[in-house]
Amino acid sequence: MENEPLAVTIIPLVDAFERPVPSSRKTRETVPAGYGRREQCRPFVEANGAGLTIPSPFAWGYCLEKDVPAGARAFRSPVSGGCSARVFYVQDDAANHFRGNQFAVPDSVTARTGPMAIPGLSFFEMSDQQQQVKLHLPYILRTDEGMALLFVPPINRSRTDGLQLLSGLVETAWYADAVNMVFTLPPIDQPVHVQTGEPLAQAIPVPTAATRTKVDLAESHRKQVRVTLDAMAEWRTQKTEDRSAYKRLAKSR
Repeated sequence: MENEPLAVTIIPLVDAFERPVPSSRKTRETVPAGYGRREQCRPFVEANGAGLTIPSPFAWGYCLEKDVPAGARAFRSPVSGGCSARVFYVQDDAANHFRGNQFAVPDSVTARTGPMAIPGLSFFEMSDQQQQVKLHLPYILRTDEGMALLFVPPINRSRTDGLQLLSGLVETAWYADAVNMVFTLPPIDQPVHVQTGEPLAQAIPVPTAATRTKVDLAESHRKQVRVTLDAMAEWRTQKTEDRSAYKRLAKSR
């Protein structure tokens, strides 16, 4: 069916973890009264609810050493070239089998995969990439044949600390490994503190063929142009008569 939800399967690599969930159409708990709010804009709301929300699997951060939370493990990137004034930190999490910047992989998994380690944070080898950090997910995401997952920052939910997720398209129909998400760190005067379960990304199913999009400039004599312009005229008439016409039209489709 055209409107059936797209399936994304989670393959656990650890016994417990913060699970991805379908993204919410809401971006704030309290919506002011009156017309014209963003929650009344269907394109905005549909974008909010696209795909899955990927939560942080553990608490971590990047800050001055004096600002590391009590009980956290602070460390520096093993590659030279990073910021000497700040450190990374992670919080142990017994409930999610995370300790010392590493997940505990159960024997039931390694019996099939062989020995493996899943870090929490890791780093690029090149010194000119020390403004970035990799966060590893403790599970594999799989999609149907011909589909991939586009990882983007949470849509319409901007962070305020300057931490920036780099977007990536993962071919999850065949890629059988856990995803690591890459973040660019903010300037030196802006600390980063991320809580366990805090939304960090939105993973949106897209056709693999979307990476090979063809652009077609329609010539004015084509039937598609005439049909579309007629539809535009009809749409503008509907909108003049009913400012909620877009929602009604979408439901009718």
